[in-house]
Amino acid sequence: MNRLAAGILAALSLSAASIRGRVLDPSKAPVQGAVVRLSALDGSAQRTAVTAADGVYEFRETAPGTFLVSVPGAETARIESGAAHDLLLRLDRVESRVVITASATAQDIGETAKAFDVVDGAEMSRRAEFAVSEALRLVPGVRIAQLGGPGSLARIQTRGLRTFDTSVLIDGFRFRDAAAPQGDSMGFFADLLTVNTDRVEVLRGSGSSLYGTHAIGGVVNVVTDSGGGPLRADITNEGGGLGLYRGALKLAGGAWRDRLHYSGGLAHLNVTRGVDGNDPARNSSAHGFLRAQAGPRTSLSGRFFANDSFTGLNSSPFAAPLSALGTGLPVAATANVTFTPNPDDPDNHRAARFYSGLAAVNHQLAAGASVRAQYQGLYTTRDSRNGPVGGGFQPRFRSLDEFDSRIDTAALRSDVTRWRRHVLTSGYEFERERFDNHSANADPNPATRVFARTGVAQSSHAVFAQDQIRLVGDRLQATLGARWQSFRLSAPSFAGGAPRYQGAVFTAPPDAFTGDAALAWLAPSKGTKLRAHVGNSYRAPALFERFGTGFFAGTFTPFGDPRIAPERAVAIDSGFDQYLADSRVKVSGTWFYTRLRQVIGFDFSGLVNRNTDPFGRSSGYRNTGGGLARGMEWSVEATPVRRLRMKSAYTYTKAQERTSVLLGGSTRSIRISDHMFTAFATYRVVRGLDVTMDLFAASNYWFQFFAGGNRPFQFAGPKKADLVVSYTRALSDRWNAEFYTRIENFTGRTYFEDGFRTPGAWAVGGLKITR
Repeated sequence: MNRLAAGILAALSLSAASIRGRVLDPSKAPVQGAVVRLSALDGSAQRTAVTAADGVYEFRETAPGTFLVSVPGAETARIESGAAHDLLLRLDRVESRVVITASATAQDIGETAKAFDVVDGAEMSRRAEFAVSEALRLVPGVRIAQLGGPGSLARIQTRGLRTFDTSVLIDGFRFRDAAAPQGDSMGFFADLLTVNTDRVEVLRGSGSSLYGTHAIGGVVNVVTDSGGGPLRADITNEGGGLGLYRGALKLAGGAWRDRLHYSGGLAHLNVTRGVDGNDPARNSSAHGFLRAQAGPRTSLSGRFFANDSFTGLNSSPFAAPLSALGTGLPVAATANVTFTPNPDDPDNHRAARFYSGLAAVNHQLAAGASVRAQYQGLYTTRDSRNGPVGGGFQPRFRSLDEFDSRIDTAALRSDVTRWRRHVLTSGYEFERERFDNHSANADPNPATRVFARTGVAQSSHAVFAQDQIRLVGDRLQATLGARWQSFRLSAPSFAGGAPRYQGAVFTAPPDAFTGDAALAWLAPSKGTKLRAHVGNSYRAPALFERFGTGFFAGTFTPFGDPRIAPERAVAIDSGFDQYLADSRVKVSGTWFYTRLRQVIGFDFSGLVNRNTDPFGRSSGYRNTGGGLARGMEWSVEATPVRRLRMKSAYTYTKAQERTSVLLGGSTRSIRISDHMFTAFATYRVVRGLDVTMDLFAASNYWFQFFAGGNRPFQFAGPKKADLVVSYTRALSDRWNAEFYTRIENFTGRTYFEDGFRTPGAWAVGGLKITR
């Protein structure tokens, strides 16, 4: 009994300890100014230190437990609190990184059992990218399309799936618009600037067991800079082609003996001309983070991300008359033959805002056991206004569509490390979402004037659990996870023309059960990792898909179906990572297969019968049979010499629908290129002078215009090459000046995205002051 009591007291007694060591170069000389990161194994906290002149780093007051210590250019170390460990730099090696999205806990990327990529701040800086969408363009299996120039709408597709099959997170919490047609984030994806972003992590494959709805094809997690260490600062100004100007300020550091970590950034983007000379776009963003260490066991943290944007919109591209095309097979989309690209629409614009705030409390109960309570509030609003001026279809009178959304998410989570072989994660999550839509026009006739509102709210409860297992001397690693989610729908409200939903029975979506299993076999002596991942996923029907409405020629039109069922999918992938030439080269290959068992589609082909549909619809959302996507991803990352870093990837995708909706009966999925190729290289010519080039190329793809019926159009895939040249010069011991120029699409290739014009060759010049 006395031994048991002593053991319990020992487990509960936590005292502060330090983790320290040195960072050494290949000749064992100390390295000053190296940024060292300490990551708690449960993913709850990350701290930063900068080495002194003697190469020493130190993290004070760390609670007992296991941590990952990393620095760019060195292998990640797994150590215990109170230990000392030196980090040896090998700048000619493929970098090792600590990531959290694959398992919601901290892991070395070399140990993850899932297909995973990271775009870190250093790469984004070398490529001079300022938008999350553009930063992801080179990730294997990922297709980024921007419908115009900077500031225009953008979309992401992963592994041949649809735009809303990729879940976007900010610091592990879902970032989405509950008022969007599919309840996803694509309406705000282009507005996400890298204002205070440390890195962007990309999980390819099913992620619903950890992250819930929409994580069918993959997960994108925007990770905020956690601050800490000495003061760091960036001041950026750039301008040039398309009438672009961008200014940004970022600060990060620590105070009170590093017990307080802070980071923050401001950015403003202003595009005055755009592609056709009349495509203005503005974006103002603020992104900040604060964490206070209340003691060795407890920390408090908060994060905010706010954005205000304005975009001048053009009319959507539209198809030529059917008589000009023939029938059956797809036709090559040529601007002056088969379709009209986006005509200028001077009185059409969109204003949007979002505010995301996160608060968290993390407390360590005992060595290897912690609990975390978190809350995120997310508010989004989109205000679209259009008038009778412009090409293509235009409303007779000035019209307004406003979509407001609020999502509140509260989570309670525990992480327990047992016997050094298990990391057990479990938790509960509550989410409440609300969607409000206001539509109006300026019709002078009160009898036909539109003024309507729709309001819907829904809540859900979820529980989840995961076990990460390390066996056979850490060579065999397995992850098992599961999630259950239940929904509750509040009574919707309608005003101003929605009688067709009156009398309908409104029920919540059915419960969602998802599971996930991943396995990795590591052979460190051979530099080999074999991995496999399988999981099922789902997407809850969006509130708009159930209750969405539209107005055409002053007439109310219901699009939603309150009876619609959720989407469900199963995904599997397997692959390898092989390190060669003393870890100077990394080769990866992945086979993937995703089957969409049941999906939600918008039917405008007349299959919805107005006479038999209970809501009098002739078009709208309904459940359909789904489809599948399969293929291969290959990538190579190499550092042949210290001055040169290279990456390249090739993706083959075959995506098909179960039921054809295209003229001629083809089941080929729209927007999907069979072949994609990316390349990236950065070379240091001399000290301070760097040259970076990246390339994205895709094969032809099919597209179906909303106003073009079921005719498929074939577009040439984009081929876009960018070049960045930068020169850095020291201003003092602490401050540096970087002069750079970025040339976008420097080959001047002309291509269209979904029929929208994209910029030819254009360039900007900039100055960045760093500390």
